[in-house]
Amino acid sequence: MSTASRLALARACAWALLIAGWVGIGSLSLVLAPTVGQAFGLVALWLLGLGAAAAVATHGGMRRWTRALALGSVALLTAAGLWAAVRGVGLPALLLALVGWAALTALASGVVRSLRQMQAAAPAPPVAAASLGALCAGLLLGDPADVGALAARLAAFVLAVAALLALLQLRVDERAHGPGCRAGLFDCSLPAWPPGAWRDPLQWPMLLAGLAMLPLMAALPLMAAWCSARGIAPQVLVLLHLAAMFGPALVLRAWMTRWPLRALAVVCAALLVAGAAFAAWSPAPVDLLGLAVTHGAAWGLAWSGQLWAPARRGRQGSSPLRAAAGYAVLTLAFGLVVEQSGARGVAAIHVALGLGAVLAGLLLTARPWVRAIAARRHAGR
Repeated sequence: MSTASRLALARACAWALLIAGWVGIGSLSLVLAPTVGQAFGLVALWLLGLGAAAAVATHGGMRRWTRALALGSVALLTAAGLWAAVRGVGLPALLLALVGWAALTALASGVVRSLRQMQAAAPAPPVAAASLGALCAGLLLGDPADVGALAARLAAFVLAVAALLALLQLRVDERAHGPGCRAGLFDCSLPAWPPGAWRDPLQWPMLLAGLAMLPLMAALPLMAAWCSARGIAPQVLVLLHLAAMFGPALVLRAWMTRWPLRALAVVCAALLVAGAAFAAWSPAPVDLLGLAVTHGAAWGLAWSGQLWAPARRGRQGSSPLRAAAGYAVLTLAFGLVVEQSGARGVAAIHVALGLGAVLAGLLLTARPWVRAIAARRHAGR
């Protein structure tokens, strides 16, 4: 197998681990944690652990046999925690699985980095590989509410992925030093934004769309349960949301390199506003389905758009821990809102994202007028 093929497969594995872990840990947490807020706290802890582990595992210097041993050990630890969590041990076992999954995902990132560094030129952004990983994760998750079957599938999955990753990195040249990794976690899926980005209203729609992934993924198990109560199979919502996140980015990836910043901002803003409208005014379950599609697509386009544009993302080599810590804090805050307000809290968060996009448009519209007024005052002095 060529290095490019191994890299694509390793990327797909890493993305499948990220998505399946996010939704899977969230689903188990909602059942095992005493409150919704504490369940979101466990997801926040997983994000923080992922950032901490990635800060170590993605650095060079780990030998391939050491990484292979670590992959196998951590996968066994994670599978054992998942198995025990749904068989009476509860939260202590889930915490073990949570730590293990975070470490395994970070080790997968280390495999990806090693394979990237074997290539003389920077490889193409991982849109196709991420889409494949998301599809595998969506099929694996099935019905997140059936936690017994879910835990069994997740345990088998982590063992299989760890074995595959260990094989993919066996022929890695440990002395290779190729292009570095992009900022944040997983190629800007959890971005470390460039300094001062929020001072430019033109970038707000992409920044807000990047934030949309957090409440969507954190609340996806709850949203699946709400849809199930209204006759919509949970698998439909999960697969629909993941298809919206990666489908448009996959289809449009050949054109994204030529999109100007303003065009991407308009598209992301329109999707954010449409999602806010679904959340505020559509009847159930159309509100959740419309929200999952529109805000999922907004995130996907913002994510894929910044992969080709260094100015839209943070500096290369930004700390994964810093990005993960910020997202962990936001997850905790979102969990408190959902615990107090339920579905209305989810809707309110996404309506706020839509209003932020509207505010960005108003500021951009008013900018020429403000500059003209300032110029007249300066001329009159």
